Amino acid sequence: MLFKERFTLTVLPLALVTAACSGTGAQHQPVLSAEPGPAYAADLDQCRALAKSQDLWNPETRSQALIGAGVGALAGISDDTVGNAEGAIAGAAVGSAAGAVAGAAEMRNTRRDILIECLRQRGHPVAG
Repeated sequence: MLFKERFTLTVLPLALVTAACSGTGAQHQPVLSAEPGPAYAADLDQCRALAKSQDLWNPETRSQALIGAGVGALAGISDDTVGNAEGAIAGAAVGSAAGAVAGAAEMRNTRRDILIECLRQRGHPVAG
């Protein structure tokens, strides 16, 4: 397979997954252990805005992308089906995208936790 085709077939799906994660976590539907109070809807909107304000492309996600790029480049160099430079570039691109996806998935959990804690601090009976 040509370098360009390999690059497109592996990086494009990972980039789409990362883009799809942009609003996740903040859209979590909390489970309540009792009836919500009258301010629940407004508080939920405000807590979602707070959770969503946490950037997916934060320092941790960038670090994971850089680590993925390094690991991918090393794996690409050892790939016998392409030249060393092409393999390193393709490996770095794929590794970087995979690291970014992993970081975004972790941030999704952080956003969900922020949402839940925000609602709890406002006195809502959030079980999870």
